[in-house]
Amino acid sequence: MKIIESIEEMQEYSQQIKREGKTIGSIGTESYLHEGHMSLVDIARNNADVVEFHLCHTLDYFNFSTVEYEKYIKIYEQEFLEKDIELCKKHGVDVFFRPSMGDIYLDSSPLNISIPVIDQLVIDRADSPPVHMEYIAGFTIFFNIIMPDVCIVGQKDAHQTFTVKSIIKQLDLPIKVITAPIIREPNGLAGSSRNRFLSPSQRQEATSIYQTLHEISRWSTYPSIVDIKKHITNRINQANGNIVHIDICCAETLKELDSINKKFIIIVNAKFGTVDYLIDNIIIEP
Repeated sequence: MKIIESIEEMQEYSQQIKREGKTIGSIGTESYLHEGHMSLVDIARNNADVVEFHLCHTLDYFNFSTVEYEKYIKIYEQEFLEKDIELCKKHGVDVFFRPSMGDIYLDSSPLNISIPVIDQLVIDRADSPPVHMEYIAGFTIFFNIIMPDVCIVGQKDAHQTFTVKSIIKQLDLPIKVITAPIIREPNGLAGSSRNRFLSPSQRQEATSIYQTLHEISRWSTYPSIVDIKKHITNRINQANGNIVHIDICCAETLKELDSINKKFIIIVNAKFGTVDYLIDNIIIEP
């Protein structure tokens, strides 16, 4: 497996692959890899000649200053980077790209890309619109550097998946997007790097997210959106969890629904103990 840290080297590598008439399958994540990420690698392997895996962060995503961000990266490099590299090697990744985010965002400027649906969903949350714009810039910069033919995204991160598809469509990029299904632990808990912070009891309690979504998918009729959200909140609270937010949207457009009259997606973000951003979702055909 080739490890690349330089943007220029990654560009040269991608151009060489193109000259050889080969295709590139690309996967990006914030690191702390697990089997859910590796399922994306397997899909990329079946849809492209070369599998590229890159680590991407938004500098302000965690409200870090540059100094704090560098501390975060140093801890990651000392404790987790080697594990991530070995996991990628095990699953046959061809190139592991880990550039400095300072270099990635050095010359970034606001892009003329608007995704109103996503903006509306995050407007009242900690995910402020300026961070969202930097998020869009990051995706676009990586697309320009790597020049992938196929981009593999996960259903679990529904907002990110919709953002990627919107960027590619608006910029008319020749990239095929494949959405991979959610990989779950044996008890149903959606795979996440954050699961490692859960205690054994919290890990069991957090399965209430999946259990509640699965229960709702079996309903023959649906009450109001408000009542559905109340039901989910009560079930999570009974399992000692707290709701961060619930989105009930059209599965195709991600526009929030006033009533259930079409194929929809329920996205739940919950917190158990001090572990937040435990995200899961389900797509339901009423």
